[in-house]
Amino acid sequence: MEKTVEAYSKKLESYYDSEGRLTQYPSKRPMRIIALIKIAGKIEPDRKYTEKEINEIIRQQITFGDIELIRREMYQYKFLGRLRDGSEYWAEGNWRNAYAEYLEPCGGL
Repeated sequence: MEKTVEAYSKKLESYYDSEGRLTQYPSKRPMRIIALIKIAGKIEPDRKYTEKEINEIIRQQITFGDIELIRREMYQYKFLGRLRDGSEYWAEGNWRNAYAEYLEPCGGL
């Protein structure tokens, strides 16, 4: 899997602008996970965030306007946890273990 992840990671480089922001959301699951890992790395562990704060972190990492898609995907892939009403978000503590096979080719984050 590592070589495949490396290939996806390399291919994903063309999805970023010169400032390191994602310009489009990839359609392939492995590339999505790698892109989400890069965003999740910006979220501090053991800190609670409002939806507005999470949206701002995401906004700084992408150039396209679908912040809600990225937020939902981060929750679906268990990078983020949240209260049912969406009033609090946090980095899931286990995502680094869950996606360990993706982390090394992504620079370890």
